[in-house]
Amino acid sequence: MELLEKNSKSAAAIEAITDTNKALQPAQNELIMDYVYETSGDNQLDSLAYVFLGVISFFFVFILSGMSFVRERFGQTLERMLMTPISRIDVIGGYTLGYGLLAAIQSVVIILYAVYVLQLQVEGSVALCTLVMILMAFSAVSVGALVSIFANNELQLVQFIPVIIIPQIFFSGLIPIDTIPFGLGNLCYLTPIYYGCTALEMIMIQGKGFLAIWPWLVGSVIFIGVLFLANVTALKKYRRL
Repeated sequence: MELLEKNSKSAAAIEAITDTNKALQPAQNELIMDYVYETSGDNQLDSLAYVFLGVISFFFVFILSGMSFVRERFGQTLERMLMTPISRIDVIGGYTLGYGLLAAIQSVVIILYAVYVLQLQVEGSVALCTLVMILMAFSAVSVGALVSIFANNELQLVQFIPVIIIPQIFFSGLIPIDTIPFGLGNLCYLTPIYYGCTALEMIMIQGKGFLAIWPWLVGSVIFIGVLFLANVTALKKYRRL
């Protein structure tokens, strides 16, 4: 029997087919499983490596950038900056670019360490994985900046984690989207982790190239743009112009 890849959905299907086969043909030997994008010898880490990379990178960048933004406000650096003629777009652009570059370097280190030190299997291009991780880093910085505008201290920022980060884990590929009940799987299009982890899965597991993943890259870029505009608008809380 041939399946696409290993996940909880395929495991449930295998169990159901095996039970049915034993009931109908008790004397038949055990079914032989074959996977299109993986081998039966791949462990759980190989199958979910893209989830761990995406979620861990996004989570830490969100925490570090969000806390940095909160401390900027706590130290009144942001208030003093807004007293100058500089526009809100320049403020958000500077913060996003500065912290985004640092987060991008961190993401590059993570993917290179995972591939060349931990020896995680990557069927496609490592360069494309790096590009996806960089886009996720900028998304995480933008999310962290947006949340920090509404948080008065580091503790309040941490309290946003169950609302902002944990729900996104369900859309990272940890469980199949179409198995999420009540149609809640459609909310995946509103989460940046979904676009990044889906692209990573297509590269690392399926060996896809740029032509296959470009819609997910465009989705990540659009998300970054939307978050940037949301940050600029939210900064009106401190200055109207």
